[in-house]
Amino acid sequence: MSPTDSIHAAFTDVMKVFNASPAIRFLQSGEFRLDHYKSVLREIYHYTKEDPQLQALAAVYFRGSDRHSVKLFLRHAIAEVGHDLMALEDLKVMGESPDQVFTQNPLPATTALTAFPFYWVNFQNPIGYLGYLFFLEHMPTQHGAIYATALMQAGVPEAAMGFLQEHMHVDVGHNKLMQQYLDRLVHDQRDADAVIYSMRVTAELYANMLWSAIQRVGQPVDFGTAWTEMARLRPAEQITPVLVEEVVS
Repeated sequence: MSPTDSIHAAFTDVMKVFNASPAIRFLQSGEFRLDHYKSVLREIYHYTKEDPQLQALAAVYFRGSDRHSVKLFLRHAIAEVGHDLMALEDLKVMGESPDQVFTQNPLPATTALTAFPFYWVNFQNPIGYLGYLFFLEHMPTQHGAIYATALMQAGVPEAAMGFLQEHMHVDVGHNKLMQQYLDRLVHDQRDADAVIYSMRVTAELYANMLWSAIQRVGQPVDFGTAWTEMARLRPAEQITPVLVEEVVS
């Protein structure tokens, strides 16, 4: 089995564990409510807002022929800009103002999910970041329809599933990019092992984030204000990001 084949095989096993997690089982139990979905959306916003800059950071460490993938990698990162706001739009459809979410600290489980890839890129094998990306890109395309069905059965309107629907369909193209990344950047089994480990950790941390968001509905805890975010906010910019196309046009 080639290094890249071992990554694909590992994903199948990772998803079996993920789909057996308490959060996914609860989603499909019939007990999942709209308040649970709102709580999940808040945490999705918090981790997703970091993803474009995280992907750009990983490219800082590309060396040798890996540099040939920098342009492709950064274009992908730019395509991820604004995906966090899709989660907030879903919240608005659900009748909740997203304004306070901007300045709230995420739940600890969400911080763990975000911190892991930053740690892995900076202090381990940066190519292992592909495991984080692989899980997030392949999970919704291959299993998102199951999750969407469970959400609809819980009463979530289709109009409030914009984030999930986007990643169910758009990430199909990103999956093709993922194969290019694996072919170009995974040089040996050591790289593949780093990717597989990162994928496994990401899946577990993501499941923990979902479960934490669900549990907080009955046991709300205020983790305080994200002062670094608040200090850099201007009212007109809160939900209207400046896009690259606007800058260059």
